[in-house]
Amino acid sequence: MLITELELSPSAKAVLFEISEALQRFTDSGQGWTIFSNKMSLTSKDRQAIYDFLGQGSIKIKLTDSDEPAEWMESGISGVWYGVFYDQTNNPILETIEIGRFPQVPSAQIEDVNGSMKLLKQRLL
Repeated sequence: MLITELELSPSAKAVLFEISEALQRFTDSGQGWTIFSNKMSLTSKDRQAIYDFLGQGSIKIKLTDSDEPAEWMESGISGVWYGVFYDQTNNPILETIEIGRFPQVPSAQIEDVNGSMKLLKQRLL
Protein backbone atom coordinates (compact mmCIF):
# COMPACT_ATOMS: atom_id res chain seq x y z
CA MET A 1 0.00 0.00 0.00
CA LEU A 2 1.40 3.41 -0.94
CA ILE A 3 0.70 6.15 1.59
CA THR A 4 0.70 9.66 0.24
CA GLU A 5 1.71 12.65 2.31
CA LEU A 6 -1.92 13.78 2.42
CA GLU A 7 -2.94 10.60 4.29
CA LEU A 8 -0.39 11.08 7.07
CA SER A 9 -1.43 12.78 10.29
CA PRO A 10 0.80 15.53 11.69
CA SER A 11 1.97 13.07 14.40
CA ALA A 12 2.92 10.41 11.85
CA LYS A 13 4.76 13.02 9.75
CA ALA A 14 6.69 14.18 12.83
CA VAL A 15 7.86 10.60 13.49
CA LEU A 16 8.90 10.17 9.86
CA PHE A 17 10.91 13.41 10.05
CA GLU A 18 12.51 12.15 13.27
CA ILE A 19 13.44 8.91 11.48
CA SER A 20 14.91 10.92 8.60
CA GLU A 21 17.02 13.03 10.98
CA ALA A 22 18.13 9.93 12.89
CA LEU A 23 19.20 8.26 9.63
CA GLN A 24 21.25 11.35 8.78
CA ARG A 25 22.94 11.28 12.21
CA PHE A 26 23.58 7.57 11.79
CA THR A 27 25.27 8.03 8.42
CA ASP A 28 27.27 10.99 9.72
CA SER A 29 28.38 9.59 13.09
CA GLY A 30 27.26 5.97 13.42
CA GLN A 31 24.96 6.97 16.31
CA GLY A 32 21.86 4.76 16.50
CA TRP A 33 18.45 5.89 17.67
CA THR A 34 15.34 4.23 19.08
CA ILE A 35 11.77 5.51 18.92
CA PHE A 36 9.24 3.90 21.28
CA SER A 37 6.31 4.18 18.91
CA ASN A 38 3.57 2.74 21.13
CA LYS A 39 4.61 5.03 24.02
CA MET A 40 3.98 8.17 21.98
CA SER A 41 0.69 9.93 21.33
CA LEU A 42 0.28 7.97 18.10
CA THR A 43 -2.91 6.12 17.30
CA SER A 44 -2.73 2.57 15.98
CA LYS A 45 -3.76 4.07 12.61
CA ASP A 46 -0.78 6.48 12.77
CA ARG A 47 1.62 3.62 13.59
CA GLN A 48 0.24 1.54 10.73
CA ALA A 49 0.55 4.51 8.35
CA ILE A 50 4.22 4.91 9.34
CA TYR A 51 4.88 1.19 8.75
CA ASP A 52 3.06 1.32 5.40
CA PHE A 53 4.98 4.45 4.39
CA LEU A 54 8.37 2.88 5.22
CA GLY A 55 7.52 -0.50 3.72
CA GLN A 56 8.89 -3.90 4.64
CA GLY A 57 12.28 -5.44 3.95
CA SER A 58 13.22 -9.10 3.78
CA ILE A 59 14.98 -9.69 7.14
CA LYS A 60 13.15 -10.87 10.27
CA ILE A 61 14.89 -11.63 13.57
CA LYS A 62 13.21 -13.51 16.44
CA LEU A 63 14.46 -13.70 20.02
CA THR A 64 12.63 -16.68 21.50
CA ASP A 65 14.88 -17.93 24.31
CA SER A 66 13.93 -15.15 26.71
CA ASP A 67 11.38 -14.25 29.37
CA GLU A 68 10.31 -11.46 27.04
CA PRO A 69 10.44 -12.67 23.44
CA ALA A 70 10.93 -10.08 20.73
CA GLU A 71 11.12 -9.78 17.00
CA TRP A 72 12.53 -7.23 14.59
CA MET A 73 11.64 -6.69 10.96
CA GLU A 74 13.67 -4.72 8.49
CA SER A 75 11.69 -1.86 6.99
CA GLY A 76 11.83 -0.98 3.31
CA ILE A 77 14.36 1.72 4.28
CA SER A 78 17.83 0.36 4.96
CA GLY A 79 18.88 1.07 8.54
CA VAL A 80 15.31 1.31 9.89
CA TRP A 81 13.98 -1.65 11.91
CA TYR A 82 10.58 -2.35 13.46
CA GLY A 83 10.71 -4.08 16.85
CA VAL A 84 8.01 -5.71 18.96
CA PHE A 85 8.62 -7.01 22.49
CA TYR A 86 6.14 -9.48 24.03
CA ASP A 87 5.21 -10.48 27.55
CA GLN A 88 5.18 -14.10 28.74
CA THR A 89 1.68 -14.62 27.30
CA ASN A 90 2.85 -13.36 23.87
CA ASN A 91 1.00 -10.03 24.07
CA PRO A 92 2.87 -7.05 22.60
CA ILE A 93 4.17 -4.73 25.34
CA LEU A 94 6.55 -2.46 23.44
CA GLU A 95 6.91 -1.35 19.84
CA THR A 96 10.07 0.33 18.61
CA ILE A 97 11.54 1.79 15.48
CA GLU A 98 15.32 1.45 15.60
CA ILE A 99 17.78 3.26 13.37
CA GLY A 100 21.12 1.50 12.94
CA ARG A 101 22.91 -1.27 11.09
CA PHE A 102 21.22 -3.86 13.25
CA PRO A 103 18.81 -3.78 16.23
CA GLN A 104 20.86 -3.53 19.44
CA VAL A 105 19.07 -6.04 21.68
CA PRO A 106 19.65 -9.14 19.50
CA SER A 107 23.21 -8.16 18.66
CA ALA A 108 25.98 -10.03 20.44
CA GLN A 109 26.65 -8.40 23.81
CA ILE A 110 30.28 -8.33 24.94
CA GLU A 111 29.44 -10.24 28.13
CA ASP A 112 27.90 -13.04 26.06
CA VAL A 113 30.87 -13.06 23.67
CA ASN A 114 33.30 -13.33 26.62
CA GLY A 115 31.33 -16.24 28.09
CA SER A 116 31.16 -18.00 24.73
CA MET A 117 34.87 -17.45 24.14
CA LYS A 118 35.64 -19.20 27.45
CA LEU A 119 33.32 -22.07 26.49
CA LEU A 120 35.00 -22.41 23.08
CA LYS A 121 38.44 -22.50 24.66
CA GLN A 122 37.30 -25.20 27.13
CA ARG A 123 35.92 -27.28 24.29
CA LEU A 124 39.16 -26.96 22.34
CA LEU A 125 41.25 -28.40 25.20
